[in-house]
Amino acid sequence: MKTVIITGAAGFIGSNVVGSLLARGYRVVGIDNFDPTYSSVFKEEHVAPFISNPNFILERLDICDQTSLRRVWEKTLPDYVLHLAAKADTRNAVDIPHEYISVNIVGSLNILELCREFGVRNLVIASSSSVYGNESELPWREDKVAGRPLSPYGATKQAVEILSYSYHHNFNLNIINLRFFNIYGENNRPGMVPYIWVEKMLRGEEIEISGDGSRRRDYTYVGDAVRATVQALEKPLGFEIINIGNSHPVALKELLAVFEKVIGAPARKRFRPSHAASVEVTYADISKAKRLLNWAPEILLEEGVRHLVIWFRNHRLKNPV
Repeated sequence: MKTVIITGAAGFIGSNVVGSLLARGYRVVGIDNFDPTYSSVFKEEHVAPFISNPNFILERLDICDQTSLRRVWEKTLPDYVLHLAAKADTRNAVDIPHEYISVNIVGSLNILELCREFGVRNLVIASSSSVYGNESELPWREDKVAGRPLSPYGATKQAVEILSYSYHHNFNLNIINLRFFNIYGENNRPGMVPYIWVEKMLRGEEIEISGDGSRRRDYTYVGDAVRATVQALEKPLGFEIINIGNSHPVALKELLAVFEKVIGAPARKRFRPSHAASVEVTYADISKAKRLLNWAPEILLEEGVRHLVIWFRNHRLKNPV
């Protein structure tokens, strides 16, 4: 049985990946500090289905705690590592950049050091479309030089990509950075637009639309992102950076129409000025993911939104926090 360490295991993408890997017969060691950015009750709910599984171990610790991390590596001797833990809100990063630098860069350095020391077979790191900033040449390709992220969050993600390359170069580590594009779905992080909208619409509250509603995002269903992550984990490629997106940007107004159709009611809405850290469009060129991972998105937006709405009704309307 192969062992995978997953940082951020109680989070949005992490908790979905845990379930997938356990179903595939892996021994999964989840690391999470249950950061209070949003309610820890939600994160406890995310991991609750796995606690009784003998192949799942949960370690409650911070990736900035190098001593405690080392004990986990020594105890479990992982074959693979999936590094998803991060401070993840672009707007918050503008206000509290020091926290993002500490967790996203220094924490990632701790992970890289332990992967080097213990010789893991493959390390997969969650990067972000935020590294592209407002790059005007669409769709965004991985070989396009990124370097103008609009938020310290995007800057930390690009810094980790660069740092991880140095570990590949110097220590021959297999490292794949996955640039995720606007992931949504079950266990959605509360601060994201799809979660905010479904919550407010189901409660009959007013939603906010950034700008005039024309900004476009490459919304990608979490189940598709999980498939890509597992396929990357199982396929050491030396060093790669790979876009993971739906490759079909949707304007906020179009997204709202999908939500109204799925929920079956019009939204009460108002428009607000866009945040300076918000990009105009995200659009992934996924030809590299198709070629290297044999991956392509399968879930259309309406189906994915329906999954999100059903999950929210079952898990959040009953247990508001």
